[in-house]
Amino acid sequence: MKKLLVIAFAVVLASCNQTKVAYVDVEVLMKDYEGTKSLESKMKEKQEAKAKELDSLTAPFQAKVQNYYKAAQTMSPQKRAEAEGALQQEQQFLQAQQQQASQELQKETQESYEAITKVVDSLVGTYAKSNGYNMIFGTSGKGTVMYGDEKLDITKQVLEVLNKEYSK
Repeated sequence: MKKLLVIAFAVVLASCNQTKVAYVDVEVLMKDYEGTKSLESKMKEKQEAKAKELDSLTAPFQAKVQNYYKAAQTMSPQKRAEAEGALQQEQQFLQAQQQQASQELQKETQESYEAITKVVDSLVGTYAKSNGYNMIFGTSGKGTVMYGDEKLDITKQVLEVLNKEYSK
């Protein structure tokens, strides 16, 4: 029985020696990937355009508020209440527009990052198969891989392949 356990352990140990393993730093990969940089640039442009659009709606509202404060003392209580109601309604509309724009940008950003993650995952899988890796771990800072010999870090190689594919 003891011999059988020793033989089984030797077989398991021998099979482990044939396993080719590496890891990539996902944070570095995503930060330095040209696709991510392009996405961030596009989203920043969209955010700035949306902010300008919302500012163009907000500026006239601010002018109305200032006009109201100038004229409020001379208004009758009924007229003042009507003006305040109208301003409140317009403010609520503007806040709803801002919230909707924010949600749309957030959703689009999330969907775009998910698409990039799928591309990265797919390319890492292809890279692993074509380079004979049985397993590639993903790490982020002090995350999943607590220690890895620098010889096993293939982040730069994978990043080069990713950026080459992106530039096509």
